[in-house]
Amino acid sequence: MVKHAMKRKDAANWWLSQKAGVAKAVDDAERGSGHQIVVAVGKLGRRPDIAANRVARKHKGATLVFCVDPLDRCFELRWSATVSLSVEVIKQTSALLAGERLAEAIALVAASLPVQAEGNELPDIVED
Repeated sequence: MVKHAMKRKDAANWWLSQKAGVAKAVDDAERGSGHQIVVAVGKLGRRPDIAANRVARKHKGATLVFCVDPLDRCFELRWSATVSLSVEVIKQTSALLAGERLAEAIALVAASLPVQAEGNELPDIVED
């Protein structure tokens, strides 16, 4: 029980150390690209791919949805069908996420999007 509690504390501390930088990255990326970006923080479970699909469906107005599971240090990215990401951007983003460099990954993906007029404002970070 103590080991699990320590893991939760470490995860919470890790996310708190990331949160301000992630919020700034989302704000800068949205302002620069006009696209809506949501970072959903919560447990993704044994099938993070399925959980991320479910989260992305909840945020239909977002161009990018970054799913973050701080406890398992798992990351998933979903993007709108209206944009395409190059293989190189996906590869670089995967490397950044593997290195737990979420703010840099957000900036990279957003910079690859075509600039558009701003849409409806969505929450930048959603914590479940």
